[in-house]
Amino acid sequence: MGMSVQTNMTAMFASRNVGSVTGKIAKSTEKLTSGFKINRAADNAAGLAISEKLRRQVRGLTQATANAQEGVSLCQVADGALAEVSSMLHRMTELSIQSANETNTDTDRSFIQAEVQALKDEISRVGNTTTYNERPIFGDIHGEPMRADKLVSSPAAASGHLTESYQTRDGRYHAAATLDFSKVNENNIGLLNGKSFTFTCSQSCDEAFKITFDYTIPYSDSSAENLLNRVEHRYVLGIKDLKSGSDIVNKLYEHVSHNMPNGYTPGTNGELHVSHSNVLSIMGGNKLAIYAETNYATKAEAERQFAGGAGKYGAVNSSALTGISIVEDNRDLWIHTGTENDTGLYVTIPRMNADVIGVGDVNVGTATGAKDAIDKIKDALAVISKARSDIGAQQNRLEHTINSNGATVENTAAAESRIRDTDMAREMVNFSLNNILQQVGQTVMTQANQSQEGILALLR
Repeated sequence: MGMSVQTNMTAMFASRNVGSVTGKIAKSTEKLTSGFKINRAADNAAGLAISEKLRRQVRGLTQATANAQEGVSLCQVADGALAEVSSMLHRMTELSIQSANETNTDTDRSFIQAEVQALKDEISRVGNTTTYNERPIFGDIHGEPMRADKLVSSPAAASGHLTESYQTRDGRYHAAATLDFSKVNENNIGLLNGKSFTFTCSQSCDEAFKITFDYTIPYSDSSAENLLNRVEHRYVLGIKDLKSGSDIVNKLYEHVSHNMPNGYTPGTNGELHVSHSNVLSIMGGNKLAIYAETNYATKAEAERQFAGGAGKYGAVNSSALTGISIVEDNRDLWIHTGTENDTGLYVTIPRMNADVIGVGDVNVGTATGAKDAIDKIKDALAVISKARSDIGAQQNRLEHTINSNGATVENTAAAESRIRDTDMAREMVNFSLNNILQQVGQTVMTQANQSQEGILALLR
């Protein structure tokens, strides 16, 4: 390479490398002082995205673990209160057995009853006043008292005119009455025993179709009857072995479809034409729709047909079914134990007071009452023992959840650390190397600048 003054290529080369090394030193300094090897997205774009997801999981599970620990504390408070109730019931058992002994006088039994009454009052007080974080445990846990609700409900009136219902040719149903069985379960299905619903086909028949529920027989013993070859059809549906509202709707549909009277077959959309103008159909698994058979091209066409209010298609009567009331009492508390919106479990704390567990009317003032009290208190102890067992099982589940979350947090944090945290030993090696290169580069730049002085020798 020739000698020149204007362009010092050696100095330029050294300067470029010194600048590069200086940038590396700055990044190493940043990593060493912050402890992170990803301080901005540009450091590792993909690694940052993965790290943020892992960090979300770690922090979420940490809070979820705290939630589960709160649930354990709630269970411990409930179990402690129930343990004291159990002790009071044992004392009531002793008093009842004492009062049942014929060596006692009426005065003696009055004293015994006074203590029994005090124990009953204390049991109710525990049930009414035990709280956790100002939330009642055995009372109205969600701030709402128990309420009566319909076992079988209908958005329409209990008796609705089928002239207000129709099916359009697009297959959409517009039901006059919809029976909703979604709240039926194996604990309350027996309330349907002997209940029925009917609807007419026209003014000429009072009961074109009738379904009666029978809790004394299984579904396999269900029966069907066509009265004297007329349009009156009777079905008895055995529900003893059914467990839910969807079971009822599906088995009713199955039973009726297998015993359709002559001339009535399932429609193209699966609807059951159970009389010459009336139709049953399943809606959403738990609901039974009842509507008129006639198809219309549009809703407007159907409304024009029914504008006169003619009673051409009769009415449905489901008052017996929709008149059944059940008591709903939500005793479940959601404990959120994970990082997703549906990850967690319900902790159920039973309602508890003297009346609920069956000792509210215990009276040991007579020998007969004392003997009856022994059995009632025994049953109450069984209720409390089951409640404590259930609460203990829920507490164990929460503790396992806490352990599982802890292990997950540890392993996830380790994975996040490998992506995001600085390896201090390796980074110190890089920092030292770049420091040496920077010093060498600066020395070379000094030498390169001095090399231009050789040109002056040519001018001497």
